[in-house]
Amino acid sequence: MLTLTNCLFAIVASFQAARSVSGAGAQDHCVTDACIKPVRDHSLMQREAKTTRAELTFLARRARLATALPDQKGQVFIGIKSAPKSEYRSRRDHLRSSGCLKSIKDAGFSYAFVMGVPMSSGHDLTGHDQGGRDTPEERKNEEALLKEIEEHGDILMLSMRDQYADLTDKLIGVFDFGVHHTNAQYIMEVDDDKCVVPSVLKEIIDNHRNSNKKSELWAGAYLFNGKEYESMKGPTGITAPYFSGNGCMLSRNLARTLIEDDHDHTMLFGIYGTTMDDANLGKWVKFAQEKHHVHVRFVQDSRMLREP
Repeated sequence: MLTLTNCLFAIVASFQAARSVSGAGAQDHCVTDACIKPVRDHSLMQREAKTTRAELTFLARRARLATALPDQKGQVFIGIKSAPKSEYRSRRDHLRSSGCLKSIKDAGFSYAFVMGVPMSSGHDLTGHDQGGRDTPEERKNEEALLKEIEEHGDILMLSMRDQYADLTDKLIGVFDFGVHHTNAQYIMEVDDDKCVVPSVLKEIIDNHRNSNKKSELWAGAYLFNGKEYESMKGPTGITAPYFSGNGCMLSRNLARTLIEDDHDHTMLFGIYGTTMDDANLGKWVKFAQEKHHVHVRFVQDSRMLREP
C-alpha cells in the first residue's frame, strides 16, 4: 500500500508534468493507479511552474484518500457519514475490522468516511470573536482525527462544523465529492452503523441499466411517501417521497443535477426544507423532476444494507 507521502509526491509530480501538455493530451494524462482522478482543470495546468501552497493542500487532500479509493474508475463511490466525536471512532474501527470495507474494495467500489470539523455542544460560533479558539474538547478530537487520518487515510474532512443541524450540508459534501472528485457512475450515502452489500448494489445497477437507460436511478432500503409525519414538511408545506437516510444511492447524472444545475436551490434548503437531510434530498429530486423533467426510477431494496 502506498504511503501518504509517496502518493502525494506521485500526484505532485504528475500534476507538474500535466502543465507541459495541452489540449487532448492534457485531458488524457494519467496520474497513478492509487490516485482518485486525473487533474483536468486547464486553468491549473496553465499556471506558472511553481506549485503553490493551495495546490499542495488540494493534492494532499486527494492523497489522504488514496488508500480508500484504489480504483479511480470504480463504479460506485460510497460516502459513509460519520462524526468526529470519540464515540464514533469505534463505529469506524468496527467497519474496518469486520470485513465490511474489504468487501467494498473487493467489489471495485470506493469509499470514504465523511465528517465535518469537531464542535462541542454549546460552543457559540455566531459572534464576532476575533482571536477565538476551539474548546479543549474540540482540540482533543481534532488531534485524534489527525492521527486517525494518517493511520488509515480513509477520512474526508468537510469544511463545515459537524453538528446535527448541518447534516444536510454533510450530505451535499458526499454528493459533491462523488461528482467532482471520482469517476463513479453511482454515488451512495450511508450511515456508519450500517454495512453496504455490494452484490445487491450490482444487482440493482444491472437491473436499472437493462430496464431503462434513459432514466436516472434512486435506490434505498426504505421509501417514505413524505407525508407520514408533520416533521417531514418544510416551512412551505412541501412534501416529497424519499428514502431513509441510513443509506441510498443515486446515479451520477442525478447527483450532478442536484449539485451543479440546481446548486443554489440545493444549498438554500432552509426555504423549503428542515434539518432532515433525507427528506431534503427527496425535495431536491422532486424539484429536478419538475424543473428539468428528469425521469427517476425509484428502487426500494432492504437487502442493500446489513448490520456490520
